[in-house]
Amino acid sequence: MELARIAEESAKGSFSLMLATAASTVIGAVVVIVIARLLGPSGYGLYSLAFVLPSLFVSVADLGVSPSLTRFSASLSSRREYVRLARMMDSGLILAVLASLASYLLSVRFAGPLGGFVLQRQDMAYLLSVASVVIVFQEIFTLAYNTLVGLDHMGQSALMTVLRDLVRLILSPVLIIVGFGVAGAIAGQVSGWAMAAALGLCLMLVHRRVLSTTPSDRSSENGLQENIKTMMVYGLPLYAGTLLGTILSQYQTIALAFFTTDAEIGNFRAAINFGSLIGVVATPVVTALFPAFSKLDLETRKEDLRRLFEYSVKYTTLLILPAAVVIAALSKDLIRVVYGSAYGLASTYLALYVGTFLLAGLGSQVVGSFLNGVGRTKDTLKITAVQLGIFLPTAPLMAWLFRVPGLIIALILSGLVSISYGLWLSTVRYGMRVDLKSSFAALVAALASALPVLLIVYYSVLPSLANVIIGGLLYLLAYLTLAPLFGAVKRTDLQTLAPILGQIRILRPPTSMVFEYMLRVLDVLDSRKRT
Repeated sequence: MELARIAEESAKGSFSLMLATAASTVIGAVVVIVIARLLGPSGYGLYSLAFVLPSLFVSVADLGVSPSLTRFSASLSSRREYVRLARMMDSGLILAVLASLASYLLSVRFAGPLGGFVLQRQDMAYLLSVASVVIVFQEIFTLAYNTLVGLDHMGQSALMTVLRDLVRLILSPVLIIVGFGVAGAIAGQVSGWAMAAALGLCLMLVHRRVLSTTPSDRSSENGLQENIKTMMVYGLPLYAGTLLGTILSQYQTIALAFFTTDAEIGNFRAAINFGSLIGVVATPVVTALFPAFSKLDLETRKEDLRRLFEYSVKYTTLLILPAAVVIAALSKDLIRVVYGSAYGLASTYLALYVGTFLLAGLGSQVVGSFLNGVGRTKDTLKITAVQLGIFLPTAPLMAWLFRVPGLIIALILSGLVSISYGLWLSTVRYGMRVDLKSSFAALVAALASALPVLLIVYYSVLPSLANVIIGGLLYLLAYLTLAPLFGAVKRTDLQTLAPILGQIRILRPPTSMVFEYMLRVLDVLDSRKRT
């Protein structure tokens, strides 16, 4: 029963975050387009450069505190250790504020030298100083966001992200129009983080007050120093892994800069930006799984963890694989609709890039949340290190040989090796299980469903937008038919998911229709087997 409750909470949280992620993606895209048009190419370039160094300082400032609070908020609240959790939140907030203030002061102090040396822009000290204010607000935002996720208040976390992007959407264009130019755009961005951080801090303090007065199963005398030590032991490996991930991301552009043209890099960035559509599905699910795994102890609740891990891999695979394949199939028309015909190479790059999401069938979206949730953050760091160790030497070689497609292949290869290692850790060392047969069936169903869509793409004379709409609907119908036929979805899966998703009122009608259709497909399949 408790496992079912955790699954229901995760489903509700995932849906709230999915709506917020979708809204944030749309609003963020509008903000980027408006700012870019108002500032022009050179002004938008300065605006983008202004946040490069502050973003690095934000990564340095976190020290792993934010993911630590996600984990401890979930685990301590599930054990009813509310007083201890309240004090842990106090300690995390103090550490985050001090670290972000120190990073802010360093960023402002060295804005001139860093702007000249790193960005090759001697006159950017003022803009860098204005943008550096975001360091403090972004760290508080991240801390509050992760804490609320750990407390299963994901709707409130979602509200923070929407507020941030709405403020950016309103203020940045207004400040540009009234004459503040690039500084106004930066101020609007900083204001969005500030407003969202203020809301998150208020919500966090309200929950902290409730926790501190709630009867607890265990009182704690842990002080600031001990709490910080606990968070550091858990969070520092994640912190190191995040830094390695940042290096991995930046290294892609560096490798391309040596072997490809600016136009190819622009097409590559456009393709990666389009990958955020899959992130609308993937990111909320991964975020919700982290606290779900944190509520179950690896030593005493291994069987429940096994089931949660197996179901998580299976159901994320059923969601993410078809999303990736349909985007690959419609990549040509999608790129034309959003970016225009000038980005002719981006469709090929996008079709290749979505291959990174096909690794969901091996648990790429689940393994990290599982390991972090059960406290094995050092293993998460090892997985990231394995991927980086493979990508660093292969990326420039593949880019030299095959340009952008070669780099994408190197990215997929390094991801395949690292997630295989992570899957080995999860299954062999920690006793989890994965239904690889089901993952393969989902992959086959997803690929087979793309065949009629490809016919539309190559032979249709309709506008690209019409191809996207018709192709998307056709793909959905094909996948809902083939997934049960190929064994990717079974009757027991529908019986498991129905009560969980049924708790979300807005999802009840569409999921009921989908499940009813799949059940009829399964009924037809069963009747043919009997005859």
